[in-house]
Amino acid sequence: MKQINKGIICLLSGAALFVSCNDEWDAHYDLNGSVPQVSLMALLRNDASLSTFAQIVEKTGADSLLASNQTYTVWAPVNEALANVDMTDRAALERLVSNHIARYSNPTSTQPGKYIYMLNGKRMAYDGTGSFNGTALEEGNERAVNGILHKLSDTIPYRYNFYEYMSVYPEYSKVYEFINRFIEKRYDASASVGTDSVFVDYNPMLYNYYYGIGHIDDEDSLYTMILPDNEAWDKAYAHISPYFTTYNADEAVADSIRDVQTGQAILNGLTFRGRVDDPASKDSLVTVTGNVIYQTGRYFAPYTKLDGSNGLMYLAKGDLVLDDTCTWNKEILVEAEYLNGRTTSTSTSAYVRNTDANSAVQGVSNNSYLEVTNATGTAEVTFEIPQILAGKYDVYVDFVPPVIDGVALAEEKTRLEFRLVYPRADKNGTANISRDDDDDPDLIIGGDSVGDNKVKTLKVWEALELPAANYYDGMWFMDEDNSTDDVKVRTTFRIRTNVKASEVNVKYRRRFRVDRIRFVPVP
Repeated sequence: MKQINKGIICLLSGAALFVSCNDEWDAHYDLNGSVPQVSLMALLRNDASLSTFAQIVEKTGADSLLASNQTYTVWAPVNEALANVDMTDRAALERLVSNHIARYSNPTSTQPGKYIYMLNGKRMAYDGTGSFNGTALEEGNERAVNGILHKLSDTIPYRYNFYEYMSVYPEYSKVYEFINRFIEKRYDASASVGTDSVFVDYNPMLYNYYYGIGHIDDEDSLYTMILPDNEAWDKAYAHISPYFTTYNADEAVADSIRDVQTGQAILNGLTFRGRVDDPASKDSLVTVTGNVIYQTGRYFAPYTKLDGSNGLMYLAKGDLVLDDTCTWNKEILVEAEYLNGRTTSTSTSAYVRNTDANSAVQGVSNNSYLEVTNATGTAEVTFEIPQILAGKYDVYVDFVPPVIDGVALAEEKTRLEFRLVYPRADKNGTANISRDDDDDPDLIIGGDSVGDNKVKTLKVWEALELPAANYYDGMWFMDEDNSTDDVKVRTTFRIRTNVKASEVNVKYRRRFRVDRIRFVPVP
């Protein structure tokens, strides 16, 4: 109060008359009553109905802001509204203060609905009904030398953004800690001056354009997010983790890989762009990471809605709906015509053929297929099968019937054999499985009638269980030290003709036409 009085006395041109504190307070405007001469902090300290808020401001160190020459607007709750505030919880006090102060002058005449950004970055607005962000104004527009003071009948409800909510409530600590573990320091060239280097926190799990789950800590973003509590996280983790079993000579490394990949698998199904108020009304929804959810009503049904400052949260308490084959355990499709990851044996020729609306066979995937042939020996092609998980698959191959090349070839046929090589879980190296019985009628491809012009599907294996994953996750691809050239696909699928020399051009041809290979997860 002495400092305030001293400032006021100086501004009164050194008038040598004694006045009481109340007299000086009443005179905090100049003689024409229009120019305030005290700070916002002084206004707070001298209003008995705002003494609790003033005390909170001082405890958090924000009093230096409100006494500075920078311009602010304060929406101060009256004492009664703060009666139950825990004055020992520093973090809660800081949240309260930053939720009631904004930069610049924001009088009550501000257009209703126009966003005002508070110190915590949250967007608020006047409602046009004598309230601010839903809280009634008791008094407004009291001028200070550095801004405006408004008096509120209650506190402004604090709306957490998604990231804050996880950090504050311990029952969501597991999803928060998993996301948080990827924070790294990055050099900020724009903020660095001379030898003063500035480093900022960067979390690729949130911010990476291709693999991040979204800027869920950003007040200017708008998302919908499913938040699993610790029980729901643990159940999901226990269900998913075995699928990411892998081998490493160092067991701790293998466990770490499985842990990181499991956590990402959970996260990949949780965030959506924009606000989704009625998911059941949508035919489908796309996650930030590009996964398509089709049974939207079921996917969101068990959860509790909660508004956040940057969107809408769905709280998953105890259980998380896992749409496995939509978000992490997806069908693996290998288009035979793609050159990458495909090899042929010596003397085998492979030609990419295209189809159109006039082709004899319709329904060819991508309107392209691979014709594999060998005039002198076994026709053989091997495909890499990327992103295999440890689990069960039905394995299919789609073939294009020979009638695609004309009626004269409609009854052409061949006998095939298949071999899958896959990584082991018990030691370094691979194992393999084959299907090559000469007497297996399903391995004879072609020989169709002239009118049979549909793509033919062969189920090579049913519920084939693979013991180890051969999977590269988003965090691996986000690492600047890694590139797609470093990916080592250890799961391969070979198709080759099984035709004896005596059978060539008599019973079978050493030629086949592959559309695609499909590994379909078995629940």
